[in-house]
Amino acid sequence: MSRPAVILGAGGHATVLLETLRLQQASLLGFAAPQPGDRLQGLDYLGDDAALRANHPPDSVTLINGLGSTGAIDHRARLYEEFVAAGYRFAPVIHPTAWLSPSASHGDGLQILAGAVVNTGVVLGKNVLINSRAVVEHHGHVGDHSHVASGAVVCGDCHIGRRVHIGAGAVINQGIRIGDGTVVASGAVVIADVAAGQLVAGVPAQAKKREEKHE
Repeated sequence: MSRPAVILGAGGHATVLLETLRLQQASLLGFAAPQPGDRLQGLDYLGDDAALRANHPPDSVTLINGLGSTGAIDHRARLYEEFVAAGYRFAPVIHPTAWLSPSASHGDGLQILAGAVVNTGVVLGKNVLINSRAVVEHHGHVGDHSHVASGAVVCGDCHIGRRVHIGAGAVINQGIRIGDGTVVASGAVVIADVAAGQLVAGVPAQAKKREEKHE
C-alpha cells in the first residue's frame, strides 16, 4: 500500500485484519470507529467516521473494512459504499498463508484470511470476504459484498450472488447458483439452486422463514 492504511471498525474482525497487516509490515495510520474500544492495542484512535473524513481526505489514506458479518451483510456493504462514494479506496488484505490463484480476479477491498483457498479462474467482486480456511473452488463467482465464512466450501463452477452470507462450515455443491441477499446457515449443505433473498439451513439445505429486521 502506497498510502497509510486506516481500519474502519474496532471489533473482532478488525483485530484479525490488524494482525495480518502487521505480519505484512503495512503502514498503519490508525483506526476509526464510533468508540475507541480496547481490542486494537497499539493503534491510534482517529475518531468516528465523520472525524476521519474531516481530517484525512481520500488522497491521503487507504481504507480497510474492519466490519465482519454473521448473517446480515448490510452494515459492511453500506460502510464500503459510503466511503467509496466519498472518493476513498479500499485496499486488499491477503494473509500470507492464503492461496489466491494467479488466474483469479477481484474487485477492490478483497479480504482473504488465514488458510483460505481461492482457486483457478475464480471471479470475486468488490468488498468480498473469504474467511479463515474457507475454499472457493475453480471457476466460481462470488458477488460484491459477499462473505464466505470460516471453513465453508464453495465447490467448482458455483455462482454466488451479491450480499450473500455463507455460514461457517457450509458446503455449496458443484455448479450451484445462489441468488442475491441469501443467507446460508452454518453447516448447511446446499445441493440445489437457491433463489434471491432466502434463508436456507440443514442437510440438505431447506428454505426457512426469515425474520424481518428494521433499522
